[in-house]
Amino acid sequence: FFVPNVLFLFLLFGNILADELVVVVLVSLVPLVVPIHVMFLGLFTSGIQALIFATLAVAYISESIESHH
Repeated sequence: FFVPNVLFLFLLFGNILADELVVVVLVSLVPLVVPIHVMFLGLFTSGIQALIFATLAVAYISESIESHH
């Protein structure tokens, strides 16, 4: 029960960290034009990640509840 949750935690953390590192690199390359587009891309990818993480969490919780009954 504990290990899959920790794995999901590290997966989500890694995705968010990678997104922020890409933003930092792109903003440092072109500081005037890219930040607005990258900000919207970051919002979009964060929303997708939150949706996927919530879906996986609900599926895992529902499966663990069903296996106990």
